[in-house]
Amino acid sequence: MKIVIQFAITCFIALELMIPAMAEGTKSAKPNIILVLVDDMGWATLGSYGGFVETPNLDKLASHGLRFTQFYNAARCCPSRASLMTGLHPHETGIGHMTFKRTGKSPSVISERMKIPQAYRGWLSEYIPTLPELLRNAGYGTYMTGKWHLGNSDQKTWPTQRGFDHFYGFLEGTSDYFNPKDLHMDNKPIQPEGGNYYTTDAFTNQAIQFLSTHRSIHGDNPFFLYLAYNAPHFPLQAMPEDYKKYRGRFKQGWDSIRQEIILRQKQIGIIPKNTDLSPRPGASNKLGNQDNAVPAWESLTPEQQDQMDGIMATYAGMVDRVDQNIGRLTKWLENNGQMENTIIFFLSDNGAEAETTNLGDFKFENLGQYGKGGNKYGRAWANVSNTPFREFKHFTHQGGIQTPLIIHWPNGINPLIKNSIVKHHGFLPDIVETCLDVACTQRPMNFQGRSLPKVDGKSLKGLLNGVDHSLHPEPICIEHEGNKMVREGNWKLVAFNDEPWELYDIRLDFSESINLIQKQPQVAKRLQIAYEEWCKRAGVLPWSEAKAYSVYETKKK
Repeated sequence: MKIVIQFAITCFIALELMIPAMAEGTKSAKPNIILVLVDDMGWATLGSYGGFVETPNLDKLASHGLRFTQFYNAARCCPSRASLMTGLHPHETGIGHMTFKRTGKSPSVISERMKIPQAYRGWLSEYIPTLPELLRNAGYGTYMTGKWHLGNSDQKTWPTQRGFDHFYGFLEGTSDYFNPKDLHMDNKPIQPEGGNYYTTDAFTNQAIQFLSTHRSIHGDNPFFLYLAYNAPHFPLQAMPEDYKKYRGRFKQGWDSIRQEIILRQKQIGIIPKNTDLSPRPGASNKLGNQDNAVPAWESLTPEQQDQMDGIMATYAGMVDRVDQNIGRLTKWLENNGQMENTIIFFLSDNGAEAETTNLGDFKFENLGQYGKGGNKYGRAWANVSNTPFREFKHFTHQGGIQTPLIIHWPNGINPLIKNSIVKHHGFLPDIVETCLDVACTQRPMNFQGRSLPKVDGKSLKGLLNGVDHSLHPEPICIEHEGNKMVREGNWKLVAFNDEPWELYDIRLDFSESINLIQKQPQVAKRLQIAYEEWCKRAGVLPWSEAKAYSVYETKKK
């Protein structure tokens, strides 16, 4: 009897494992692809990552999909976008630093810019194919709403010239949420319309309109939507009702909230049980704009604590609004029968920003007012948003490059692994390779008469199918403004610009607390050699040399 029961169980398990493969064989239609990018959101913000914002719609996608715990972006806005739109390293696309605004510059300045290394010119190279260009060639309708930030002066660098059928959004790196000055529909400058205009809502409204029009014209032909919210990038501006929802929730202070977050993260398995909480930032500030340590919450006056609660309520309300709009988008997919065969990616372009004083930059009386808000929320709250990590946007320590990544795809994720946490490390080029893989297309060997760089990205499709394997046994590298890192297996070699390398075993030290550079010199040397070889291949220059090509240096000149 036991043998019969065991045989039946074995057959049942085998059938369960076969179902995804059988189903895959019956689904010949290419999936729709939606890529949702948020701006400057720290790793510990979403509810499904142990965070402090109510995000039921994103949490639902996570519970029916996969969450990644070691996925890296490129440390800053436009370098991440360059990688996400091409599958290459930012330097290989022409955005090894930041975007360069050509409008208003004298011809001599532009002419000189053309003479510098291509990696640092500051706009998306016309000789690199974009993801929407490749997907459009594969039969996809391609649409974008939100922040572009990959070229803002020459039309040839704009979204509709780089593969998107239609675009609604702004071209610059930042925008007012209530009254954007750089708004475009395709190539035409426009003014915001409608009462209570708010970019997060407007970008979703237009995205749904694009998809509705696509469906009415093209039926079930696949679409690619790039929805690039500017939230919660500064200026911090929340809708009044969202601000009021969170007002008063943060008066216990940053130290206490970080402790609560790390406990939740350990409970849900987002971080290892042995993870230490990085210390509250001290006097050392690599951004160079504040030389005092983040104060203990108890050292603030009651008035200061109330103001700090207000600025964090603004930030939380902005992310809550994103989640509300994700709910509207997924509702449209469900109502139109598109949810099952749509793969959705959700991630952030870099870690929390800390580009101002510890206590933020705002006028308290403007918070929660329609049409107003604050500028930046400060290093103290950014440290909360990045719990349990060190450092922030700009840097290649965990707090700068670690992004939450949620992938949801009912038809493409093995049912047996839904609501799983993926601990293999990856980076932005992997998303592009995954999109090309599921779209059954490949990038060409040559483009615009030139051969293309070697691709380091790997498709995530095997992981989605339930194959538990390492994506990158070889080293992967990231660099921004001289801040650099190499990841190989559990080892991470990382450094600030012009400072010594540090070495961490991420498996045992997820928050980079114990530097092993002296104990593991051979490992460090091997990874350093790998980094130097990558720099030569990707066109990465030492920042001491590359900063002469910085877009900021050009502005000064």
